[in-house]
Amino acid sequence: MAFLLSIWADVSVSLSDLGLLTKVYAQIHYPWIPETVLSLFAAINTVRVIAYVPQITRAARDQNGASAISYTTWGLFFVSHLSTIAYALVCQGDALLALIFLGNAIACLAIIAVTFMKRRRHSQVPTLSNDMRSPT
Repeated sequence: MAFLLSIWADVSVSLSDLGLLTKVYAQIHYPWIPETVLSLFAAINTVRVIAYVPQITRAARDQNGASAISYTTWGLFFVSHLSTIAYALVCQGDALLALIFLGNAIACLAIIAVTFMKRRRHSQVPTLSNDMRSPT
């Protein structure tokens, strides 16, 4: 087990070094790249927050209790966004990154809330059994 941990430590240090080397190389040789990457990241993730709207709308309009929405999937997305917010603030000191992922987390929470409400309402709707239906 100790051997595996030492390999993992070496790999994680190597990946960390690779990330740092890539960052420094880009800053020295192509100073426009870090700003461009940040701008693209911010723009794409801002649009991604807007992209949640169709999912929220479909869940809200669904007549079957939003049965196609997975609590597990959207819950995992929500928790991953929360962890990114924590990482952005604690490890990177990056409020912009935290705000972007806060928007994503709120959108995921909205989908979960709409799904919960739709399923709750759907489970409370009385259904007619076959023998109670009016004859056709």
